Amino acid sequence: MKKKVLQRIIATILLTLFSVPIAFGAVYQGVLTAAETASAQEAPTETTYAAPETTTEPPATLAVTSPEQTELAVDEPFVNLRGTCAVHLPLTINDVPVTVAADGIFSYDCPLVPGENTVTVTNTDLTFTYTVTYDLQVIRAVSPAKSVTMNGGMKMELSAEALEGATVTAKLNGQTVRLSPVADSDDGTGLVEYNGEFTAPAAQYSAQKLGKVRFTGTIDGYSQTVSGASVTVNKIEYPDIEIDEGAGTVKPPVISGDGYVEVLSPTQDYGNGSARVLRVTADYAETCPGDTADDKSDPRCTPFLKGMYDYVVGTGTFDGKDYYITKSGYKVETAQSESFDGYVLPANTISVHKCYTDDETNLILTMNWKAPFISELKEQSYYKGYAGRVFNVTDSTAQYIDFKFYYTNAAEGSFDFSGSNVISRAEWVNVGQNGTTTLRVYLKSRGDFYGYRAYYSSDNRLVISFQNRPSSVSDAVIALDPGHGGRDPGVIGVNGMYESEVNLRISALVKQKLEAAGVDVVIFRTGNQTIELEERQAKARAAGANAFVCLHNNSSTSGSVSGTEVYYYRAFSQPLAASIHAQLVTAWRGIYANNSAMLNKVVPNDGGVRFYPFKVTRIEECPAVLVECGYLSNATECGALALPQNQEKLAEAVSNGIIRYLQANCA
Repeated sequence: MKKKVLQRIIATILLTLFSVPIAFGAVYQGVLTAAETASAQEAPTETTYAAPETTTEPPATLAVTSPEQTELAVDEPFVNLRGTCAVHLPLTINDVPVTVAADGIFSYDCPLVPGENTVTVTNTDLTFTYTVTYDLQVIRAVSPAKSVTMNGGMKMELSAEALEGATVTAKLNGQTVRLSPVADSDDGTGLVEYNGEFTAPAAQYSAQKLGKVRFTGTIDGYSQTVSGASVTVNKIEYPDIEIDEGAGTVKPPVISGDGYVEVLSPTQDYGNGSARVLRVTADYAETCPGDTADDKSDPRCTPFLKGMYDYVVGTGTFDGKDYYITKSGYKVETAQSESFDGYVLPANTISVHKCYTDDETNLILTMNWKAPFISELKEQSYYKGYAGRVFNVTDSTAQYIDFKFYYTNAAEGSFDFSGSNVISRAEWVNVGQNGTTTLRVYLKSRGDFYGYRAYYSSDNRLVISFQNRPSSVSDAVIALDPGHGGRDPGVIGVNGMYESEVNLRISALVKQKLEAAGVDVVIFRTGNQTIELEERQAKARAAGANAFVCLHNNSSTSGSVSGTEVYYYRAFSQPLAASIHAQLVTAWRGIYANNSAMLNKVVPNDGGVRFYPFKVTRIEECPAVLVECGYLSNATECGALALPQNQEKLAEAVSNGIIRYLQANCA
């Protein structure tokens, strides 16, 4: 317990150091977006947000707040009208009765036909008229949209956001690829994602410019062609690198008198030839598959640690970001690494230095050099679900975790995990196979995994520390992140309420309820601070928590969408997501007990527990989830979210979901 207390003190200090700002409008996007890398400097403040205004009397007359112009053009098959009106008199839009929230707020998606539409809004003795031109666009957006450079033989995903029911194709280098819808439309926009795959021709000794990708969508006699990225296949530039394959012999590195491991350096010639060497310069540099021309995060591709070496076999550009392609088979952003002319290192070997259990299950390894490795949960079942992503899970089902070390042909040492309540045993497998060696760590129970952290110790050894089960709920630590804040208010509700305010209010209540149950809570902000996305992720890594919960509220261009979702990235985070979501569903069903229309939309078509690579959830240290409590773009739901009694109910639901998860996973 002394070590646990010390860890919490250190975590508090680190979290204070990590409190730095982000640029206005940075939101939680999918994978390595420009918003995630934006930064601006602003000193954080401790000003607590005022409570959202909930006591205003319902309006006595009609006021339309959106759209602001009476003549406008849109590219969606509807126009969303928002405003306030007298609740005691009927509201109609184009003679259709519109549901109004108790506080007089309304949000309605008026359907449109291609071309010019007249929209009339009537309430009391007022009628507002709008002229809306619907410019039918079969295709809304395409990817890749910017320039792409790729190695010969690489695969490139082609995707388009297009109207549901459309026929969508993409043409490049004389090839036509039929794109297929990957998910049903459930966001009210009528748009779905279509995907296909293009394989680049083999590389030559000169670059091949393939031209631009041309996307074409057709529906009901309408056709549209959109230009995407210009694509270039790299020339053959980097020589093939010979590495040792097959099992070898452990060659212990030089260890100084004070126990410091003198690791090998690629700046020294060991007689194995020269190479273009990559060195990781960022903590936890994200990786993604090296055989695809995209930057989609993949939970089987864990970060490279700062100081790791690899060999560069190619370069790539995707939507404006530059990558190195490594011999090990991954892509690393050039912004998180560097390359230089160096030498091929001798095959790496590994020996077990120490294995012990205290508050964590610790494994310390000695290696000849900082060779790259990735980890993967094995015997984990996945399925294609939300947004067509293939890493959705119904439960955490892994039986072991593999740490695959590249350029490594020998390993030795035994393991003693007798004190661990998570790990049963470990073994070396596939030693020297294709120049790699795998450390296989078995779980005591199927799916019973809570994360790990990996780092290089001060004596240059690799430390892998596995998260143990907490002994009780009162022994647990929860990291809680109220989303947005400061110059990033998040979305703005139909009643003018900032998402950041609602997130903070509910998070503060969650903290109170968890602490009342004996849980130790580390909260990332208590006032109007701006915190950069990367720093939220760093805070989550540094917290030493048993679980990390990032709390948000949602928005859609459609005013009809409502409901609650919880997102995870690592498969072992899904049980936490499912537990919180189940409690939120119960809470919303209570709130909407007398509103059958809203009651039927609490749970989305796919169930609402979803895989998605939000940056804050892409950590390995503990289960991490992003919670979307409800939709501020829906008039009824926004009104409900503004009420203190409902904030209390939702906070109770989130805290109950966390506590039930902890109770099910205590030692």
